[in-house]
Amino acid sequence: MAAHVRRVSGTVAAAALLLALGPAAVAAPPAPRVERISTATDGSELTAASGGGVISGDGRYAVFSSADPEGGIDTRLYLKDLRTGALTQVPEDLVYTTGPMLSGDGRYVAYSNGNRYPKPYVYDRVTGRTELLWPEGPPQDTSYELGTAVAISADGRHVAYTLGNRHGDDYARVLHVRDLDTGTDRQISPLPPEGLIRDAWLSADGRAVAYSVAARTDQGTEGRIHVVRDGHESDIGSGFSATLVRLSDDGRRALFNAAAAEGTTTAYLQDLPTGRVRQAAGTAAVAADSSLRHVLLSGDGGLDLLALPSGRRHPVARRAPPPSPARSTATATPSSSPPRPPTWCRATPTASRTSSYDA
Repeated sequence: MAAHVRRVSGTVAAAALLLALGPAAVAAPPAPRVERISTATDGSELTAASGGGVISGDGRYAVFSSADPEGGIDTRLYLKDLRTGALTQVPEDLVYTTGPMLSGDGRYVAYSNGNRYPKPYVYDRVTGRTELLWPEGPPQDTSYELGTAVAISADGRHVAYTLGNRHGDDYARVLHVRDLDTGTDRQISPLPPEGLIRDAWLSADGRAVAYSVAARTDQGTEGRIHVVRDGHESDIGSGFSATLVRLSDDGRRALFNAAAAEGTTTAYLQDLPTGRVRQAAGTAAVAADSSLRHVLLSGDGGLDLLALPSGRRHPVARRAPPPSPARSTATATPSSSPPRPPTWCRATPTASRTSSYDA
């Protein structure tokens, strides 16, 4: 499953949802499984809490953050090779690091780092070079003192990031995209801003950019989604208060969630060339693969994988039932530490994939 899967955060563990992918003609694919990634190379326990897991589009690598094992404020980023189990640290001086993400082949790691004024960065695992993402000439309408990496293209060439300051909705005020080959930055969202930029997605080649905005209106905050491709802008989910889930790798389709007045959330698919919108599921989507044929849904029961071509749902993870209330006469007995809750991974896109789930 190649999903850019949105995180459902846990506090002490990271796990990767691995759906084995490969040409069906070669061999029957392994059964889907959930695998813990926040372990050392030998499988032993890490000494600090971990979270924020992200999986590469080719399914080979996962990256996650971990707290300072000595109790300091530093954050460490680890890359896990899911084929060999090898765990390596991203060799950076990291403080309050957030939002790690990977290119399709796992070569590039984008993340945000810093204490009061975080900045977006991208790390090249092949060259060992770290690059700050910041335009040479930022907008002059206000002060820009911090930024956040929000998306990376499957080919690893383009990285989207926001700029802003510490004043309310200005935290993510304007969206830019860096071309790592040319070193140029392109402003995507207009100024003055509609509101806080919440999410962004890039097509596999970086030509199409979709982003969500919490727009300020006279009636309050309204979720809006815009797509910019080759300089032309269009909207996703017009008529809904919507949030973006992901853009397909070809940039032609978008998956979004729409909130209803009674508080329910429904997942929809929109075909961008025609504008056609159809309901994907009667519950919220948290992720999808690069083609938007398979959607990960979140409901009261847990996580389910929906195969849109057939409408079949495959259970992925069930929520544990609440513990039975202890009797008033019971005596608590110290025991080993309770199981650690996992953090589901957001998976970065890949340019070309064949899913083992066609049903």
